[in-house]
Amino acid sequence: MRKFTEELLMQTQTKVQKVIKKGATGFELYNSCFQILRSTFAQLKKFILEYEFKNHKEEIEFFKDIKPLFQAQLLYYMELIQIEIRKPTVSERKELIKYYRSVSGQYQISLKKYEVFLHYIRTQLTNADHLMFIRSPELEPMIHTDIVDLDDRFSTPASSELSRIKAHEMIIEYMGTKVMELKTGAALMDLQPYSTIWTGSKVALIELAYALHSCKMINHGMADIRQIISALEGIFKIQLGDFYRVFQNIRIRQSSRTTFMDELKEKLIERMDETDLNGR
Repeated sequence: MRKFTEELLMQTQTKVQKVIKKGATGFELYNSCFQILRSTFAQLKKFILEYEFKNHKEEIEFFKDIKPLFQAQLLYYMELIQIEIRKPTVSERKELIKYYRSVSGQYQISLKKYEVFLHYIRTQLTNADHLMFIRSPELEPMIHTDIVDLDDRFSTPASSELSRIKAHEMIIEYMGTKVMELKTGAALMDLQPYSTIWTGSKVALIELAYALHSCKMINHGMADIRQIISALEGIFKIQLGDFYRVFQNIRIRQSSRTTFMDELKEKLIERMDETDLNGR
């Protein structure tokens, strides 16, 4: 199951990147990406309907970690299409900034009703997973959803709501990016390479950011992940973009999920060993 979903995710990302590289923007970009994700989601559903989970642990993993990753991207582009359609026809910067901030505010309000559920997910609790992420007609769902096309062969209410939450978080982040682009007068993605200090991969820096957040080393653990990302972007003069989605990809790596952390540890130990030998 994991091999199939990882390959499917990589194929999808490659297709999306091709669309982006072609220079598509606005509705054309969002609609093209939505069509890609819709096709991907159909493939995922077909696979799962024919697949038998090995145990409850694997089923929970799919509905809690894997399916929301795909479904969130599908919902993300679907929402962006609507946001683009409702965008003011005027091209004045102030009006567009006002619009994007308003959209962000609406999605932030929508997330407030999920505070208890979000606390459960963000604190990595698992005690109620069997009630929320296993398909069972005999259990009363702990999370109720208003998604009308819920297919109980391919869904649990909690899985669907988690996907929507992730999509809303991605939209809020993207709206912030759009506002910043308008303020600076240039797309953040177009920053010149020579201005970047960080020469490693963006994925590695995002992994580092989440590690710092998890260890609660900044501001006595009160700094949220957005603040840490923003600080690292400022220090290294880099834009990390949709860091939330990147982290979801990191989480389902088939090999080590902490590639950069592992490398840091290995290199530090090597340096210590070399220092020990040189000191003898």
